[in-house]
Amino acid sequence: MKIICFDVNGTLVDWNSWDLFTESHPESKKEIESIFDKLYKKEIKKEQFWKDLSLAFKKTGKANKDYICDVWMKNCQMKDGAEDIIIYLKEKGYKIYLISCSIDLYLQCFVDKFDLSGYYAGSYFVFDEKGDLIEIESRCTDSYQKTFKEKSLNDIMQKEGVNAEEIVHVGDAENDIGIFKITKHGIAMDSDCEELLKESWKQIKNLKELKEIL
Repeated sequence: MKIICFDVNGTLVDWNSWDLFTESHPESKKEIESIFDKLYKKEIKKEQFWKDLSLAFKKTGKANKDYICDVWMKNCQMKDGAEDIIIYLKEKGYKIYLISCSIDLYLQCFVDKFDLSGYYAGSYFVFDEKGDLIEIESRCTDSYQKTFKEKSLNDIMQKEGVNAEEIVHVGDAENDIGIFKITKHGIAMDSDCEELLKESWKQIKNLKELKEIL
């Protein structure tokens, strides 16, 4: 195996990156938390989620590209042991990619800070000429998210000239199932998704356990 792909939220990080922009705006923080809560409870669809999130974020007055990049670059901290694992895998010669429905700028911060091979983001910030946020575009909608990661995997295979069995994917959620099925080398990270666990090659509770597998 030559390439390791990681999901991000719930796998490499376990905090909500949006909180960084709302700590000084309690009302916006509460609104954003409510939007996430509605999504998790399936009270709104992904399409509406991204529209609502964009509007709430702009209310903070901090939806500017330079500010966002600066905050995320200073605070792109991973789970305990994650940075050590990244160093270990790179020393072993693996190329590391991120495949996540997270925002492109957020993933770019991790790629830049930890010198990773690249990322595939399901969501994008769209800015105007002044760098102010216009909207959030996302391919991780209810109708598309189940194929986004598989298509990203195929792109990596073509780019790197490898087959699916040479790739390991570490993830924790339902939208990782497709990659698990394709690569046959899916590692479930502290997941309670029964279907994901059924399709997993290995299961771990913390990232440090990857040293025993790879």
